[in-house]
Amino acid sequence: MSGERDQLPSDKQREGLGELIQNAFVEIRAIAAEGRGQQASDLADTFHNISREMYGWGKWDVEFTRKMLERYQQKYHDESYSPKFNYVTKLDAIFAR
Repeated sequence: MSGERDQLPSDKQREGLGELIQNAFVEIRAIAAEGRGQQASDLADTFHNISREMYGWGKWDVEFTRKMLERYQQKYHDESYSPKFNYVTKLDAIFAR
């Protein structure tokens, strides 16, 4: 995480982040229904501040957000399960990486 706050997302970027958050809720619902409570908790933890930070609460940091998403995907990507959504790829598209 850098020492400075990134520029807040544009309206278009916030729209993309809202869709990303929606995808996370869909996945949380699905994995909780399958009895994977720890994974649901980890995904909720990964996303819980994005909706506030993208509007200026706290510290908006795209790279930190990306690292959180990478950590989640690496932890739960294996041969038996792959996250339903590739959050890192979607974040990169929102911020034109």
